[in-house]
Amino acid sequence: MKVGFYQFAVNYGDPQCNRTTIEKTLSKADFDLIVLPELCTSGSLFLCHTHMEEMAEELSDSTTISLLQSIAQQQHGTIIAGIIEKAGCEHFNSAAIVGPEGIVGVHRKVFLAPPDKRFFQSGNAFKVHEVMGIKVGILLCYDIWFEEGLTQLTDQGVQLIVNPSNYCGEDSLDTIIKQAKKYKVHIISANRLGMDHSNGTGIQFIGQSLLVSPNGEVLILGDAREQLITTEIDFLTSS
Repeated sequence: MKVGFYQFAVNYGDPQCNRTTIEKTLSKADFDLIVLPELCTSGSLFLCHTHMEEMAEELSDSTTISLLQSIAQQQHGTIIAGIIEKAGCEHFNSAAIVGPEGIVGVHRKVFLAPPDKRFFQSGNAFKVHEVMGIKVGILLCYDIWFEEGLTQLTDQGVQLIVNPSNYCGEDSLDTIIKQAKKYKVHIISANRLGMDHSNGTGIQFIGQSLLVSPNGEVLILGDAREQLITTEIDFLTSS
């Protein structure tokens, strides 16, 4: 199974620009499963509630999901991407698994980082979804620091954990490697590049997306450039 990540500099507040970037790259890529960063169409350091709400999408009427499904059909693959999910009056930091037939599964971030808490409600579940015969679970960024999600996904027989992220420190890489080894599972973490604002937020996203094996070996590692990297994994022999 050809799996990997696509890391890029998210253009804050411009979902259409980010969707265009995603489409241009993924429509030329060869993959079975590709992971994109957390909140990859919007950015994450929102200026106000109104701005966040303007970029939120209901899953049943989502321009992003429609685009990802179209790419998945064209490329015969599955895409996992972070978006702002609107559900009634609530908003969630979510990641959707999108295949040729549409949405396979959705994870709402459970452990919200301090900036998230101003804008999002917490999710309350960790579920495994089947993708091409492989059991896949999602932990969104900060979720992977906590044992609860890892334990629940492991109990469900997860073979691959995907971790759409927005991290700015290398301590996150250390945590991802440690958790892969501890829970004996492949983990793909897709981080982003760049900054949301140039007016002194001080948050620089570092890239360095990675794929880690169940024994803690880093199989692929991005740097600080826009990159789409994949590799072949035989989950049946490596589980």
